[in-house]
Amino acid sequence: MSRLLPIEIPGYRIAMAQRDDADMIDMLVDEWRRTRPNTRPEPMQVVGRVIRLGRAYEEHVTRLLRPHGLSYSDFDVLATLCRIGPPHEMSPTQLRHNVLLTSGAMTACLRRLETLKLIERRSAFADRRRLTARLTDVGVKKVEALIDARFALANDALAELDTDQRDALAMILRRLGRAPAPPASEVHRE
Repeated sequence: MSRLLPIEIPGYRIAMAQRDDADMIDMLVDEWRRTRPNTRPEPMQVVGRVIRLGRAYEEHVTRLLRPHGLSYSDFDVLATLCRIGPPHEMSPTQLRHNVLLTSGAMTACLRRLETLKLIERRSAFADRRRLTARLTDVGVKKVEALIDARFALANDALAELDTDQRDALAMILRRLGRAPAPPASEVHRE
């Protein structure tokens, strides 16, 4: 059960839902309900939290990787090449689809990783104009040294959930991930 609690901020007086488990997203939704009663902010209860949790997890991983001279995307590329198994090699296009980087960002990432000697770029055997990215032995060792710590961060992020809750959440997020998003031009207004 929630009740409205006035909050004083210099220049503002807002009413926020006070609940035992209230968070910033509850406040955001309550503010939109108050200022725009015809707007339906309820989807932000889920979407806002997914975004916040994703950003928080990415920041934790970034702090883990920074001392090793790697960014979140750098490590994602290395881990992708490692998990496919020997010869740990993919085209930049294949990597882009696995890591979700733009073409330009992937090129910059591969250059950084090549400079660090964590990957090597080679001409594809069938087409010398095409390059592939291949994980070096140094790159494999880097992934092996960090991957368990990265998975431990993911486990810590889910510490409040038991196994059944984790499985249920994974199923729900998988379902949402499969749903096609409407193009921006098709988003309707009430």
